Amino acid sequence: IKLKIDSYKQLQELIQKQRFPRAVALIEALAQRLPQDPEVRQWQAIIYQSWGRQLIRERKLNQARAYLKKALNTDPHNKSLWAEIEQDFKKLEMVI
Repeated sequence: IKLKIDSYKQLQELIQKQRFPRAVALIEALAQRLPQDPEVRQWQAIIYQSWGRQLIRERKLNQARAYLKKALNTDPHNKSLWAEIEQDFKKLEMVI
């Protein structure tokens, strides 16, 4: 539980500072340690989506698409995530 709490605090800080590659590395390591934890899986999807959005802003569209798909594959039953990512894909298409 302490590992989860400490990781969550660190993830929040990394997201605030927009250090997404580091956040991805941290959440993937945590997901390996706690593969059955639904919260970790949800955080992982959120990190992937956030990084995908940043990549859209940077016009790195192929990478953005890959991370948005990763987010959907990570938490496929999350309907609100699907709705948000659908909007992200629409933004991505508008950039092209």
